[in-house]
Amino acid sequence: MAKIGSPLFILREECAKDLMAVLDKLAQVGYEGAEFLGFFGCTPQNIRKRLDSCGLLAIGDHVAFAEFAQNTDKTIDEHKEIGCGYVTIGAPGADGMPGNKNYGRTIETYERIGERAKAAGMKLLFHNHAEEVKIICGGKTALEHIYDDTRPDLLYCEPDLGWIGIGGKNPEYFMRKYANRCPVVHFKDYILTDESTKDFLFRPTGYGITDNANLYKISLDCGFPPEWYVMDHDCAYGRDPYFDLKISLEYFKNLIEVG
Repeated sequence: MAKIGSPLFILREECAKDLMAVLDKLAQVGYEGAEFLGFFGCTPQNIRKRLDSCGLLAIGDHVAFAEFAQNTDKTIDEHKEIGCGYVTIGAPGADGMPGNKNYGRTIETYERIGERAKAAGMKLLFHNHAEEVKIICGGKTALEHIYDDTRPDLLYCEPDLGWIGIGGKNPEYFMRKYANRCPVVHFKDYILTDESTKDFLFRPTGYGITDNANLYKISLDCGFPPEWYVMDHDCAYGRDPYFDLKISLEYFKNLIEVG
């Protein structure tokens, strides 16, 4: 059965002060797992001890592409230590995007890293932002090029449904097209504050305009059903971020119950 996790991005300031306290609090809120944003100066061994003591699982971690490419084995070993099943990368920069000079080399690097992760019993994920669906090359989005040009067993999808919507595309399309490659899905919600400029504000999951109920149903039909649903939004705008994460969790639990 799929589990519900929390990203640490919205808690980045709290993590910089006391990562261990953040992990404890997330477990108390009711989350089953945490998706890391680095280790904030803590050792993998101490992180694993804290995760075990508070009953939280390590979903994965967001690692800079260049760092992972340069220190592949070290990165994999450290993340195995804390129990990650996944490690996530994002776009490598403009010159590594489709249509640019280093794109071919970037795809080769994705597959090399993915091969090493696979050998270690982990999966490499690619996490999108709005940029990858806004860029069109040869009639396809950059995100489609990245997925279509890599072996599906070496680079899996971590679709951020909110960023796809913010980028002006329909997240349902990507969920259906890559239904066999989405073990971790980010449910991100937002509202538009200006239709003409597409300015937006993040919202807790279930409190914006993302079509969460429909996208959840689609995820159940995936040939490779998600292992994790991550309740993701980047900013609480002065509210207690734990409050936002709590109501996101409550919403999604109810959504699962209703079906």
